[in-house]
Amino acid sequence: MFRAVAVAFLSALMLAAPAAAQPETLLRLSETAERSVRADELVAVLRAQATGGSAAAVQEQVNRTVAAALERARAVQGVTVSTGSYWTWRSGERREQWQASQEIRLAAIEAAPALLDLVGALQGQGLGVGRLSYEVSRPLQKREREEVTAEALAGLKQRAERLAAVMGMQFAGFREVRVDAGRFARPPVPAPMMAAADSARTPPTAEPADVPISATVEGDAILKPR
Repeated sequence: MFRAVAVAFLSALMLAAPAAAQPETLLRLSETAERSVRADELVAVLRAQATGGSAAAVQEQVNRTVAAALERARAVQGVTVSTGSYWTWRSGERREQWQASQEIRLAAIEAAPALLDLVGALQGQGLGVGRLSYEVSRPLQKREREEVTAEALAGLKQRAERLAAVMGMQFAGFREVRVDAGRFARPPVPAPMMAAADSARTPPTAEPADVPISATVEGDAILKPR
């Protein structure tokens, strides 16, 4: 009787004891997804510049030029207007000359043709173009980054499943996943130009380019025996 009770007790202990932990393999992976998106925002940076014998005179000239340019730019619907850096410095061999300069930034998405006409008009008023290029707007950047990150995550999971099958194991999930913020290549920025001649009237031209946007994800995949 005692032997039967002891055997029953040991059997109950064996049933209650947790099964031995199955060995796991940790597989560290990375996956990158990339797509091209057409730049949609035209950006122009113009500069008003003056040279003279006194700081007050050159700054007054720049102030008048910028004020007139801003008034004209604000009248163009669909164009975003802002000002940039303002500099005043001495120049010349004996530093007898003063120079002043201020930047104006113009941007447009739907109104890109009107922006080009505006840039041509401002060139005619004596402003020089420091940069004129198409960029990827912030809303488009955000949307494309989210989509390309989702593609990278899906690719990471598929790769983990394929490698697990090659190793004769099964993919059980990720212990940790790291996602970067996404990257996109900016178009090259040309060197700043000096002020344009007053006779400039023909608007410049600009064509959008395809810009690559990529995202890289890393994960620690858990593999278990089949």
